[in-house]
Amino acid sequence: MTKPVLTVAVEEEGSVSVAVLCGPVDSATIEQLRETLDPICLPPGRRVLLDCRRLTYLNSRAIGLIMKYHRGLMLTRGRLVLSGLNERLVRTLDLLQLGKSLVVFPTREEAMNALQ
Repeated sequence: MTKPVLTVAVEEEGSVSVAVLCGPVDSATIEQLRETLDPICLPPGRRVLLDCRRLTYLNSRAIGLIMKYHRGLMLTRGRLVLSGLNERLVRTLDLLQLGKSLVVFPTREEAMNALQ
């Protein structure tokens, strides 16, 4: 059985940190996600874009982690937005009633414009 592979590439575009997620975020990869995102999402006032075009799965712990980052950044006048979520993940967030809290844009370009 092959181990799930998650890659997270972090880029800086102006004053926005962009994390490009590729693969599933599950119990095998959640710590990798946390280790990568903590440095960009925990400092106060940061603007962060999670590019989810190639994200295939989010477990409940991953959704909780994203919400933790979102709340923390909102409290410090920062912002976290997502772009490119597939329809299944959008439905999952809506079912959990998180679609109203998290800001999700269809494209990376729209998300970047909102963060400028």
